[in-house]
Order: sequence, then structure tokens, then C-alpha cells
Amino acid sequence: MGRKLLLLIALLATLVVLGCWDNRQSIQHVLDKGYATTAQVIGAQYQRNMPIAADGWRPRFVEQELSVDLRWQGKDGKPREFRKVPISEALARSIVNGDQVRLVTLPVKVIDDESAVPVITADASARLESLQSWLTAAGYVALASWAGFAALTLLQGRGHPVTAMAGSAPRVVPPVRTLIGLAALVVGGFLTFSAWTGGRSVDAISLGGSEVTAEIVDATVVPAKDGNKASYAVRLAWKDGQGSVHHFGPIPVTEAFWTRITRDGQLVVRQTPIRYRQDDPQPRPLIVDDAPERQWWTQAAMVAGLGLLVLGSALLVSGMRALRNEPLKR
Repeated sequence: MGRKLLLLIALLATLVVLGCWDNRQSIQHVLDKGYATTAQVIGAQYQRNMPIAADGWRPRFVEQELSVDLRWQGKDGKPREFRKVPISEALARSIVNGDQVRLVTLPVKVIDDESAVPVITADASARLESLQSWLTAAGYVALASWAGFAALTLLQGRGHPVTAMAGSAPRVVPPVRTLIGLAALVVGGFLTFSAWTGGRSVDAISLGGSEVTAEIVDATVVPAKDGNKASYAVRLAWKDGQGSVHHFGPIPVTEAFWTRITRDGQLVVRQTPIRYRQDDPQPRPLIVDDAPERQWWTQAAMVAGLGLLVLGSALLVSGMRALRNEPLKR
């Protein structure tokens, strides 16, 4: 029973990971390729008992407790609708009172495609952060469950040795080699998954922010201190969709980006694309052409995790091969 339960948990957690990853990719696709418009809320439903939606033949995981139905006018002038669009808890509190939903108009980004889920602009960052939390939690549960299932399977195999004929000696899996391989797989899986999730979505702005072109107001060199290298910074200004001007800086930039925008210490490039949160312009914007470098410990965790996965797989395969090739003795 324990082995079957772990297998069920592992399968469900894996499906949740795939569903969250697919939702995140869908949001980014709509933010990058969609057009801005307004949509009317025409209904809402709780999803706590059935966190699944079907867009034609394609199932979709709904990670939020509440979803809404939206209607808007497409680019072709025809009315369009999309049902079961997940919304974050913060947005739900602003439009739902008890069992009543306010039929408000919301700014959205959409693609006139039956399979593309609309993205509510002000809710994009909150949804991406929620999806990351789900993805991380479900990923660790899946790793632990698959590891537990593999361990119980091996222990059960050792407890019920297979014999080829009456009177022959039992074949058993080489215990030390197999256990070391299993441990390496578990640790390698955790390290790799941690490095992957940390490296991809530490900053929700990089995924959920709106992209605009910002003016580089000035660029400065910060003198070296205490034996450290000199650093570089810029100040930015940009307009949002309503025409309001925002300023931010100084923002640290890499030496490679500094070299690209200056010549002989003088600023020669005056504009750069950035991403920022429309619902909250206070956090530091992300300079698209100067993506943050991956931290050395993230790289080390990724390399170590992949190495342990390879080592663990090799040890398990070796153990299984030794079992298969072991001669039977009377």
C-alpha cells in the first residue's frame, strides 16, 4: 500500500509541475505576442473541487481557487469569450463579495486564439509568483515521492528474491552500489531542480513585467573601494501606458552592458528596452539587454546536480546489470 500511495502522489505532483510550467509559458506567450484591450467579467466560479479546465481537447490546470469568465471585442470586431481564467487571491478580494462577483472591466492582454488564455495585466505578476510557488512545492514533492517509490521497490525486490529454478540461490541487487546510486539520484534531483527554479524565476518582473523603451538619462562609474573592481550604474526614465513619466536609478549594470552603451566613457546609446510592473512601478525595472548573471552557487548546484544524476543512474544500471548477469548456483 505504501508503494502504491507514493506512486499516486508522485504522478499527481508531476502532473501539477507540468500544468504550472505550461501555464507560465502560456502567460509569457500572451504577454509577448498579445495585444492590449479591455475585457468584461461576465461570471466566476470556485475551482477548489475541480482544478481543471478544458479548452477544446486540451486540458488545463487551474492553480487558483477562483477563476473568471471574460468577454472582449477581438481585432476583427467580433465578440470573444474565454472561460475559467484564474485570478490571484488579491484580485479576487477586490471583485468578489461573498458569493457575488462584480462585473467589472479589466485591462487585459489577449490573443484571438481559442487556446490562448487571456492575461489580466494587473494580475500577471501575482499569478507568476503563485505559479512559481506551486511549481517549487510540487517539484519537491514529486522528487521525494519518486525517490521513496524507487527505494520501496528495491527493498521489496530484495525481500522477495527471484530464483530461476528449484534449489537455486537467490539473486539480490548489490546493496551498497544500489543504495549509493539511489542517494545520488535523490540529491542530484533536488540540486538540479533547485538551481533550475531559482535561476529561471527569482524575479517575477522578468516574466510578468510590461516591456517599454526607456531613456538612459546618464551612466556613471562607481569608483573601486577596498580593493574591489569599479562598478557601473545607469539612471532610467520611461512613460507608462497612461503617459505618466517614471524615473529610477542608479541601477547597477554589468561591464559588458556598460561597454555596449558607452565609448571612451561617454554615453552613446540613449535608449534600452526594459520590463517593469505596471501595477507597482516601485521595484527596480529589469534591463532586457542586461539580464542578471546567474550566481556562481546556482551554476555550481546545477553542475553538481547533473553530475550526481549521471553517477546515480550509472550505479543503478550497473547494479541491475550485475543482478541480471549473476550466475545461478545450486
